[in-house]
Amino acid sequence: MTNTYFFVLGTNHTLSKIDIVNVLGRLGTDFEIIEASEEVLLIATKEPLEVSLLMGELGSAAKMGQIFNLYPKEDFPENLFKEVNETPFKSFFLPQGEKEIRFGVSVYNGGGGFKSLNQTWFLAPKIAREIKETLGINHLPVKERELSSVVVNQTGLLKNGFELVLIAGVKGIYIGKTTAIQDYESYSLRDYGRPARDAFSGMIPPKLAKMMINLAGKEKTDLFLDPFCGSGTFLQELILLGYKNIVGTDSSEKSVADSTTNLNWLFEKYPLKKTDFQIKLVMADVRKLSSQVSFKTVSAIVTEPYLGSPRARYFNEEEIRKEVRKLEELYLAAFDEFRKVLKDRGVIVIIFPVFRFNNKFFSLEILEQIKQLGFQKKDYLQGNPQGSELLQFNLSPRNSVIFFRPGQTISREILVFSL
Repeated sequence: MTNTYFFVLGTNHTLSKIDIVNVLGRLGTDFEIIEASEEVLLIATKEPLEVSLLMGELGSAAKMGQIFNLYPKEDFPENLFKEVNETPFKSFFLPQGEKEIRFGVSVYNGGGGFKSLNQTWFLAPKIAREIKETLGINHLPVKERELSSVVVNQTGLLKNGFELVLIAGVKGIYIGKTTAIQDYESYSLRDYGRPARDAFSGMIPPKLAKMMINLAGKEKTDLFLDPFCGSGTFLQELILLGYKNIVGTDSSEKSVADSTTNLNWLFEKYPLKKTDFQIKLVMADVRKLSSQVSFKTVSAIVTEPYLGSPRARYFNEEEIRKEVRKLEELYLAAFDEFRKVLKDRGVIVIIFPVFRFNNKFFSLEILEQIKQLGFQKKDYLQGNPQGSELLQFNLSPRNSVIFFRPGQTISREILVFSL
């Protein structure tokens, strides 16, 4: 392995790692995981990565970059200072043809522990001054441990300078630069800027929808179905990822209309040809899904069903238990229909609600019934990459990923099933 890359992870580090590893595998990348923490994932590859392609496929990484070198902790940063004025360092970090170059500094925990992270962060201002004085370039004030993607973008560091990234790993201190950031403006546009938004029917973040699509691990020509399409978030992310055959259904006439409006808007805003896609939107109750979707034609179902009453935050324990029972009936009815329209070896990536009340959690206890319908719960990783034991996932007691935000009454449990 001759190339080393880092990924700055999203809020849910487990889901971010799964997304990155699965997408790399699907793209046929030969790679090894060399370090991992709740903040970053480091990999080594034989061939250089196509950064823009990879960032477009991922929903998880806030930043991505390449490592220049790994330095032993005992001689750091003196061993770095010896190289700053050398050609390899300048060729790697300094953009060509730019006269007014400036840089910023971010420090991350790569798994080396709090002490190593704290020492590296303490040294960051000294490192910034040394580079500034040696190379005669300016740097952003070293105030926070991490520069946000917004700051990196707005200060032009990717084009007119560089973001120096210091990662405190187990093996030493990695020094690199950011080469790409997540297109946060586009995600915000698709989330808040589209014409039809409906909080009642659910507003799954586009980044989460994208990661769930990647979890399906299917080909771009396979047929995808969202049977609770709402305002069309999964549908729009499928289109942007290049999936050509898409069906969206919902029991609400308004939801189907909202999805139609949002997809028309998407084709106006993005350089896509509507004629390149086969998209079908139908009003259909999930309990009668097979009357609208042909038998055994769907390769993947990716969806967020109804997660319960918006008033659940005001429920007492008995009301929550009652709501859970109602949702269990809905979900089991949905899975009964899913097995009719899903191909053999088809995949379901779905969100189950998890309710919280007085520090107690209430989940849908239907996994055994789903198994009896013929489904198997799948692992999140679609392969077994070298170094996967370093990933250290944070999973629930029933071995699932929970996507939550502080203060929320209802969290999202992401599960994968195959037929």
